[in-house]
Amino acid sequence: YQQMVDAGSAELAVPLGEGILSGFPDSAEAAKVRESIESLRTAAHEGAESRRLARLWAYQVAPMGGGRQSTASIHARDAEGPGRERVRLVLRRHTEWGESVFLYGNEPGFSCAKPCRISMQFDDQPKKSLAGSIPPTGEPAIFIEDDRPFVSAMQKAKRVAIDVKEKGGEARTLVFEVGGFDASKFEPMPPAKK
Repeated sequence: YQQMVDAGSAELAVPLGEGILSGFPDSAEAAKVRESIESLRTAAHEGAESRRLARLWAYQVAPMGGGRQSTASIHARDAEGPGRERVRLVLRRHTEWGESVFLYGNEPGFSCAKPCRISMQFDDQPKKSLAGSIPPTGEPAIFIEDDRPFVSAMQKAKRVAIDVKEKGGEARTLVFEVGGFDASKFEPMPPAKK
């Protein structure tokens, strides 16, 4: 137990400590375990949660549309409906198109009033509205035009809830557990050519 504590392995120390508490409750060792087990349980839970959130993100670098792109994407937490795929939040850097942030769903795509504004909430902060757009090429996507303020706020948040309306569907709120985003895995691209 103490070796795992000293090594900073809370997740391995906790079950050993619990074994000592249940098997030898009146021992001096159990008394020592009681002094630290609660903080270790907290650390073990936080470590497991941090890894879970990190695993929600996918990072990729690949050729795309005559250039090269780096993406970081995460699926919405929401349960999908019949015949509906989960929507992805995508951060993209492309050598020709620059940086962008968008939601990518399934057909028939999203609808948005003109001017297009997308309402969202980062953690428990007040809701904010950012400029958006529907791609003219017809993909089932909606772009968050204010991409830099979005990414800046997202990097400080654990969760972002984004209100959307799909064509022919009801308005709904998509929740993304963004707390595990790792900016070091979102590869920078050369600046877009002008």
